[in-house]
Amino acid sequence: MNSIIDILIKNKGEILDKRLEELLKKEFPFVNSLILEELFMKLESMAIINVFRVSKNKNMIVLNKNNQALREGLVTDLY
Repeated sequence: MNSIIDILIKNKGEILDKRLEELLKKEFPFVNSLILEELFMKLESMAIINVFRVSKNKNMIVLNKNNQALREGLVTDLY
């Protein structure tokens, strides 16, 4: 989960799910789309991210900048 948040912060708070999967596979070769979907649901239920459908098989992952769980120092890079 921390790696997903780190990647989102480096990408100004938003990224396509397929691109995120590619970046995570470099660090964690065992990652697949099912594992990612589960992590997205957990993060979305904690109000850390929002998932928006862009097309039939693509989702946009957006970091929730108003979440109190994230430290303000991390989110300042997004503005």
